[in-house]
Amino acid sequence: MSTPSKLAAFTPEGARLFLLGFLTLFLELALIRYLSGNIWNLGYFPNIVLIAVFVGMGLGFTFHHHATERASKGLYQAGIWVVLALVAYVAWKRPTVPGFSLWEGNLGGDLYFTVTPPSVLQNTALAFIFCVAAIVVTFAFISQRTAKYFRQFEPLTAYTLDIAGSCTGIVVFMLISWQAVPAAAWFAFFTLLYLAAGPTGRIIRWLPALAGIALTALVAHQDTHLVVEPSYDGPMVSRWSPYQKVEYIDIEAARHRIFVNGINHQHMELPEKLRDSFYWPIHGARAEDPNHPPYRNVLILGSGSGNDVATALLGGAEHVDAVEIDPVIAELGREYAPHGAYLDERVSLHIDDGRAFLTRADQQYDLIIFALTDSLVKVSSMSQLRLENYLFTKESVTRAYELLAPGGDVVFYNYYRQPWLKEKIEQMALAATGSTPRLVYRDKDFYVLAVQKTTERAEPAPQVTANIPTDDWPFLYLETRGIPQVYRWAMLGMASLVLALLGLLHATTRRLEGLGGRRMLYIKLAFVLMGVAFLLLETKSIIQFSLLFGTTWENNSLVFLGVLLLVLGANWTAVAMKGARWLWLIIALLMGSTLLTLVFPLGDLLHVESGLLRFVLASLLTFSPIFFANLVFSISFRDLEIAEHVFGWNLIGATLGGVAEYASMAMGYQFLAVVVAVCYALVALMLFLARRQPEGS
Repeated sequence: MSTPSKLAAFTPEGARLFLLGFLTLFLELALIRYLSGNIWNLGYFPNIVLIAVFVGMGLGFTFHHHATERASKGLYQAGIWVVLALVAYVAWKRPTVPGFSLWEGNLGGDLYFTVTPPSVLQNTALAFIFCVAAIVVTFAFISQRTAKYFRQFEPLTAYTLDIAGSCTGIVVFMLISWQAVPAAAWFAFFTLLYLAAGPTGRIIRWLPALAGIALTALVAHQDTHLVVEPSYDGPMVSRWSPYQKVEYIDIEAARHRIFVNGINHQHMELPEKLRDSFYWPIHGARAEDPNHPPYRNVLILGSGSGNDVATALLGGAEHVDAVEIDPVIAELGREYAPHGAYLDERVSLHIDDGRAFLTRADQQYDLIIFALTDSLVKVSSMSQLRLENYLFTKESVTRAYELLAPGGDVVFYNYYRQPWLKEKIEQMALAATGSTPRLVYRDKDFYVLAVQKTTERAEPAPQVTANIPTDDWPFLYLETRGIPQVYRWAMLGMASLVLALLGLLHATTRRLEGLGGRRMLYIKLAFVLMGVAFLLLETKSIIQFSLLFGTTWENNSLVFLGVLLLVLGANWTAVAMKGARWLWLIIALLMGSTLLTLVFPLGDLLHVESGLLRFVLASLLTFSPIFFANLVFSISFRDLEIAEHVFGWNLIGATLGGVAEYASMAMGYQFLAVVVAVCYALVALMLFLARRQPEGS
């Protein structure tokens, strides 16, 4: 594996490396969105797609030397055909995540809301495994080609070109999300990127265009048929929001119905039926209360298509603040809801995160409703948080209670499915307000619970128990603090698979020039640990900003983009830092900045009234360790002879970071700082041991 002469960045090869970075990130985001919209309940587990992507990329980078230049071109051309096979298989087989029932998924005490069609439940786990394997193969085929170009540049130059392409990919996908561009256009654009980044030469180069055309046509066809019932050919609206696939139909058998990721999610009530629905009892009870007037100023968190809003107006509300995070669902409510609530001049519609709105609110409300906010997607593909998790914490309910006018009510309602979930809501409300919620309405497992604001606490506020969701442990739908057994087995299986893969990699490459010896083993282990720690740092930064500024797609995308820009900044900074002393100093700064959040939790910044000051302080606390971590990587990476191979080890290590993130279900998100610090302490040890070994040993 002799090192070729290194190229300058501004060459055709540099342009292709940039395009491959662009293509890889764009396809990753597109598949996470597309597959979550078409594989039942995958929206709850986008980290499976992310882990498969990292495994595939790692395999491509570490095994690329087994492919000749001609074979490498052929594998790259085959990649888009694998994507076509994946999409065709999803359309034909209609797979689902294993472990779900018709009405719910209860994976060892982790509860998921769903309405999975009975026909889909007959699918075996093999169908789902095939989809995951196809993702791994796709990214392995693309990344082995990336590795070929990567090797032609100095390590930091190659890394910079790759990350610059990734930054472009996320910016383009942000624009696509903002404009709610349909999925067929994503894959049409992906096809153009694929052709542009592909090898030059014979006409066979254009064979991927045939796959791209078929891929685009198939995805466009899927969007004209309901996910839940592909044989339906009646009128429908199909749109991709920044979060999920949203479908709407209005037929005799399903009036004003909204489906999300194939699941029957909402329906728009007829005005004449509102008084007979579960939305009315809280307003009806207020009307019969001689001591209080009707609710005049109302806040609805998770207003959906507007049923809660219409009922509040019917109950006498003079003003309603309606907060809905998904712009497409709100738009459908504005366009098609028979009650026309969002068109009423008394209503202010806010496309925003509910917790962020609570943090910024500066007026009092007579009624605050935590509505049917059971989302079907995660905040990001890196975490276990759902979109509404930070809405249902002790601190969030405390803030809502503070915003209530005397005599006002905080209301919770949902199909709670499991008795422990209702009890958890009651305990959380009691801990936050000092009052036990009263039962307003019940129909089987559907409950309406309310807490009224009184001048003095009816009961002493209890201490927070281990199972009450807080801002550090925001897991409402997890029965007890801990990692469910099914996840523990999955973590063990994935970790064993990855470690076995790393062992195989080392065994098959240790006799190759530059890849063997104890020194190289220490370096490879250091980069594996960097992959673990960096993914956890990235996850922690997204989660922290979600708490402070909302779980909106814009915030999460900007944080992700900010992390990639910090990678570029670290690459440029590393060029000026010569000598080992810089590395040890930066590792010390990294450890200190990582552990600082244990002393000063970012949740404390919620008390900072100035949004600008909160953002500046949050950025310093969040991005400082990320910048230092990137510097450690860049300084260690810049002089490697076989940089693309070590980069593959780093990517595979990131999959272990995805596995380690599940520890937050037991220990909370602050604990991840300890895991990161331990990982970087081990990185320092591995690099120290590597430096003590003579070259070639």
